[in-house]
Amino acid sequence: MTMIKGRGRRAIVRMALAGLLAPALVAASLAVGSQPADWRAETAYFYPQSQVVAATAGQLGVAWEFDDFVVRGSTHRGVEATPIVVDGVMYLTGPWSVVYALDAKTGKQLWQYDPEVDGQFARRTCCDAVNRGVAIADGIVYVAALDGYLAAVDAKTGKQLWKVDTITDRKMSYAITGAPRVAGRNVVIGNGGGEMGARGYASAFDRKTGELAWRFFVVPGDPAKGADEHPEVTEARKTWDPKSRWDLGGGGTPWDSIVYDPDTNIVYVGTGNGMPHPSWLRSPAGGDNLYLSSIVAIDADTGRKKWHYQTTPADSWDYTATQNMILADIEIGGRPRKVIMQAPKNGFFYVLDRVSGELLSAEKFTTVTWADRVDLKTGRPVISDQSDYSKKTKLVWPSEAGGHNWPPMSYSAQTGLVYIPVLEAPMTFQLQSQPKYRPYSNLQGSTASFPGFAFGSNKTGGADDIFAGQPSPTFQQTVRAWNPVTQKEVWSSKPMPFWSGGTMATGGNLVFQGSADGYLTAYDARTGAVVQRINIGTGIMASPMSYTIDGVQYIAVMAGFGGALNVSYPPGAVAAERENHERLLVFKVGGAAPKLPPLREAKAFTAAPAEYRGTDAQVAHGAALYGQNCGRCHGGPTGMGGYPNLWKMSPDTHAAFESIVLDGAFAYAGMASFSDVLSKQDVKDLHAFLAKPVDAQATPTENKMH
Repeated sequence: MTMIKGRGRRAIVRMALAGLLAPALVAASLAVGSQPADWRAETAYFYPQSQVVAATAGQLGVAWEFDDFVVRGSTHRGVEATPIVVDGVMYLTGPWSVVYALDAKTGKQLWQYDPEVDGQFARRTCCDAVNRGVAIADGIVYVAALDGYLAAVDAKTGKQLWKVDTITDRKMSYAITGAPRVAGRNVVIGNGGGEMGARGYASAFDRKTGELAWRFFVVPGDPAKGADEHPEVTEARKTWDPKSRWDLGGGGTPWDSIVYDPDTNIVYVGTGNGMPHPSWLRSPAGGDNLYLSSIVAIDADTGRKKWHYQTTPADSWDYTATQNMILADIEIGGRPRKVIMQAPKNGFFYVLDRVSGELLSAEKFTTVTWADRVDLKTGRPVISDQSDYSKKTKLVWPSEAGGHNWPPMSYSAQTGLVYIPVLEAPMTFQLQSQPKYRPYSNLQGSTASFPGFAFGSNKTGGADDIFAGQPSPTFQQTVRAWNPVTQKEVWSSKPMPFWSGGTMATGGNLVFQGSADGYLTAYDARTGAVVQRINIGTGIMASPMSYTIDGVQYIAVMAGFGGALNVSYPPGAVAAERENHERLLVFKVGGAAPKLPPLREAKAFTAAPAEYRGTDAQVAHGAALYGQNCGRCHGGPTGMGGYPNLWKMSPDTHAAFESIVLDGAFAYAGMASFSDVLSKQDVKDLHAFLAKPVDAQATPTENKMH
């Protein structure tokens, strides 16, 4: 095993800008030791400076680039964070939760903090060993690590000040990929694992000492294991079947969006999907299953709920409400309202009063067939028959990836528009039998697949009845400018490859977005006209950001494809063509042309040594084991992704196969031991399946989009 250790990462600073009605994304020369005035700004992805405008965007070039990231083994991971700049220093995270501090003018690394994540936690995540960034306040950088620890680090030196364990039960599949949020005197973090067996909760820690301040459990626990932890759990329990699958945790993990409003001292937590996914398996007697797929407003000091709004009651489609939330002051109905806006996975754009929780409006921002509309009187979706796959397979829009996922949307008070990175794809949903608990395994209880990805049309090789009367499947992404007051589309970009990046709006009347095809594009914020396209040759998922030093405005973007789609790159992704390494590129007017990564070198299939081949029965058993344990990362023999293709193993790897799978020989690099679920004979059968010559083997993989 080869190991390369490096350094790097990116950052942004957001704060309120006087005169603007919305929270603003502002990179400022704040003194280290001061706190940005308004951490709501971490939701708007708006930068007010206007040095870079349509007339100068064509002159953008690279000011500096950083690519010295920590890489474990040979697998390059997704890059999902947005940097923060404070007092001329850029703070960012890369894979494995490593924090980097860089001189924001030159790119010189100042320090690196590596939390030394336990590599076996890569097995406990649905979607890669990624991290979405840090929080900063009063000269302290806060980072949450993949293996569940939250650390406070001195912003000047990178020295660890304190570190706490946020996980309540390490036998469950908890992991963290989201960024913490400073909320008054506390710092708040959630967790992931809702498709692999976990009970969701958000935890608040005193940001000076690391002492636990409060913990809010999103869903009830097994009543046989003790009393409810707080009143909200007791209230939620009324909406669950007493015979629910408590052994699988219930889900509801708040794996990404957490927002703080200092005006009301409320922290808003977006919660995740149920476990297992289908409500018919999870809570057979019915019920809304609070607080799944909800926005929960919590008192930042006490941890008590102020209000909640459930976007998808009894969610059976993985329609999390963990997507970024924007706080703004907007005139609605002739009077100013303090609102919170979200475009969650379920395809509806929601505007709520952020003080009272009143639903003001909700409309479809993309194709939606699981519900006809949202009833504003009740606040509930009007569920369609098309959504019910409890008895037969159904084609449902949006997919499990959602109409919008974690890549952030942005909001400009200048245009009054929200810029949503919209995913346009359905999935076929099929109910499976009740899942049996297996440690650190996908237990979602349903099978979902992308017809547009697999077939490129509305044909599925014999299952045309599934598509009868339904919109023809697509598998693409667009940027959509959305008016949150009228709830109407203003403009939409041309389609781009699936799973492209988040957006950033600027005071220069531009919207920046990176895409999976390796381009950073600047759009006219009012019309959607393409102003500039810069080819960097690396897929982009994260949101760009901007900052100004010595009168020079910079545009920064982190690049590196991966995450949920590291198993198999979608059509059009440049990662299938060029080397896909982690990068941070910073642009300025008058900079240099980006350097394109080298083309990927094709690696041939290799015949496995005869000693590892087996009988037909062994191969069949091995195929089943592969689909259950390996396919969600390694994919099929002819797929192109970021993980090693196991049909192209070297003789040395074949010889070490048992040690890798059972002993965890490559655990540091993320290939954990499976000795808890596989026997030596299982590994022999699995090896026999992989040793069979490649002849269009069917290798089921699991789709998951976090």
